[in-house]
Amino acid sequence: MPKGKSKTLCPKPVKPHPLDEPLMDDFTFVVHGRPVPKGRPRMTRRGRVYTPKESIEAEEHIAETINDILAVEDVSAFDGPVSVTMIFGKESTTVTIKDLGEISSPLRGDIDNYIKLLLDGIQRSPLIHNDRQVHHVDAVKV
Repeated sequence: MPKGKSKTLCPKPVKPHPLDEPLMDDFTFVVHGRPVPKGRPRMTRRGRVYTPKESIEAEEHIAETINDILAVEDVSAFDGPVSVTMIFGKESTTVTIKDLGEISSPLRGDIDNYIKLLLDGIQRSPLIHNDRQVHHVDAVKV
């Protein structure tokens, strides 16, 4: 073998994972105000289930923030798989949504439901006392 050349261990080219490829389109926005955790569903005395008022107001504030931006910027909706980065601060939340191009998964559930179930299961073990301890999550559905 010539000097300076190394023998390749993988003769076939390795296709990069879609998350390693440069992302095409992205949209970043800031939601001002202290972040609000989603409240658990509540039930009336008559058995009607409802979402707490604080959660609904927070969701409406996020939607209004996005709609205000879309009213002045020409931004198209994302049609395919996306990556969402959320940075929760004391007084605001910064969100970036990026197009992932062509990527698919046989998993049909919402990724947040997979994350929540896994964290709840971990919490039942002696590894962590409460899933409130978790400050960072990277999750990928492949």
